[in-house]
Amino acid sequence: MREYVRFSKNRKLHGAIGILFDIASYALCTLFCIILVCIYVLHFAAVQGDSMLPTLQSGNRLLVNALDRDPECGDVVIITALEAGLLREDGSPYPAVGLDKVIVKRVIAVAGQEIDIDSETGTVYRDGMALEEAYAVGSTTEPILDGAFVYPITVPEGYVYVLGDNREVSMDSRYAEVGLVPLYQIEGKVILRLNDKFGKIE
Repeated sequence: MREYVRFSKNRKLHGAIGILFDIASYALCTLFCIILVCIYVLHFAAVQGDSMLPTLQSGNRLLVNALDRDPECGDVVIITALEAGLLREDGSPYPAVGLDKVIVKRVIAVAGQEIDIDSETGTVYRDGMALEEAYAVGSTTEPILDGAFVYPITVPEGYVYVLGDNREVSMDSRYAEVGLVPLYQIEGKVILRLNDKFGKIE
């Protein structure tokens, strides 16, 4: 009888250890999956500066979809601006030294689309159509110094043209330090603002 009781206690102990082991295993697997998602799928970024006002303010924290590196017009993206894409006279791209910093901008044109800027009216044209940019403030002009292009230009394959929403202070594709952005430098698409008016970025 004593042996039976002792056996029952050991069995219960082993069962409890097994349950705890299972819980620990599930917790570790969940943590591992969360880490993988944070590394490869979702990134976090913080805005510095005023180049994306009024859409984004300095100090905003952003959730970024790191899998979306092939953006569409209107998307707000995070860019590692190590290299600037400039154009030869025949329209072919060549690399130049970039800003060497991480920036956030809005995609205005993708490969195959033509961009033109009317500095007198501050109007941006894509494929001959004037853009209605409710998100933008300030006049969109060509830089007097350090301008990247003579407009109009056609965006080559593998690049995008970006502008900041705050046009009069933004360092963007109009400038030789940014130029056309190679797709491989896009870290992902901004999907949410996490503080100060939490919500989707339009």
